[in-house]
Amino acid sequence: MEINDLRVHIKELEFVKSYFNIVTTAFEDGACFFITDLDKVTYISGHKFEISELKVGGGFSESGPSAQAIKARKVVSIRIPRNVYGIRLLTYSGPIWNENDTEVIGAWALTIPRQHKLVNAFESFAPVVAELLPEGGFMWVTDKEKFIKRQASQKFDMPELKVGTALRVGSTPDEAIKQNKPVHEDIDASVYGYPVIAGSYPLIDEETQEVVASFGISLPRKLAGDLKQIASSLDEGLTGVATAIEQITAATNNVSDNQQNLNKEIIKSKELLDKINDVMNFIKEIADETKMLGLNAAIEAARVGEAGLGFGVVAEEIRKLSADSKNTVVQIKELTKEINKSMNETSLASESTLAVVEETAAATQEVNASIEEMTALAQKLSHTAANL
Repeated sequence: MEINDLRVHIKELEFVKSYFNIVTTAFEDGACFFITDLDKVTYISGHKFEISELKVGGGFSESGPSAQAIKARKVVSIRIPRNVYGIRLLTYSGPIWNENDTEVIGAWALTIPRQHKLVNAFESFAPVVAELLPEGGFMWVTDKEKFIKRQASQKFDMPELKVGTALRVGSTPDEAIKQNKPVHEDIDASVYGYPVIAGSYPLIDEETQEVVASFGISLPRKLAGDLKQIASSLDEGLTGVATAIEQITAATNNVSDNQQNLNKEIIKSKELLDKINDVMNFIKEIADETKMLGLNAAIEAARVGEAGLGFGVVAEEIRKLSADSKNTVVQIKELTKEINKSMNETSLASESTLAVVEETAAATQEVNASIEEMTALAQKLSHTAANL
């Protein structure tokens, strides 16, 4: 027989009491059975559960299940929200008829606590799980309006969330209940000194499929925050180094270009010196020939006697000018040798500098490649920290 079809008469009360005393033991969370007349409670029996407000001899609510059953003259079922007795209840209540089956003289009621299994098990698993978390954690259970259970760990607590604290509009438990889906929230470091991630999950009544509560957990992310900060600092540092390396590379390339241009100019100068030497050799040859001509002229002037005296003086001057020219050519050639020697040394130094610059440029490229790898690692580190 279905409970909704149960019809109880006054003469059957003892049997009904015995029957429901057995029925209450069948519920995992227990149950409470009571009987009333038209004014007061006359009998109470329970297993693992009782309603402290109900006392034998005490009255009952005029809007409660017994009053409704008496008024309706049939079995009624009522879901009582948590805010009435601190726990959700399902109550079946029916009228008790007189012997003639004509008048209702009282009511019977079976009240069953309807608490989600996770809520029932919270005290068993929450303390263990909270302490197993590497950085600690904080867990809670809410009904639709307030926090009803909390569990902190030694490493982490949210002291502002106490049993009885009302749900804040827009908070993760509030949104999980409204949206009927898991909701997460990142809490920045300004609240607890380090980042925290909070998540809430809606708890659903198995019979009605209604969201009746939420379970949540908050996890500190101090390690992740530290890693993210390290990664950020590393990334900033590497960016600065990379910028400096780019500037050095640009300067090195400029030096390399200047050294190459200098080498070209040195080669041009050496070519000019070679041409000057050729000109000096030509002048020396002319001086030698001029000297010979002056000597021949002096011999001819001596041969003609007194008439060639003037011509002899000119010939002597030519020979002297030739000697001076030759000496000047020798001095210029010595100077060009010194210049050539200096330019050779400058060229060698320039080539050496160019080689060093090229090696520096190559090394700089390798450093740039290493910095790019380190930057990629820093970004990966930051991504890993964000997902911790």
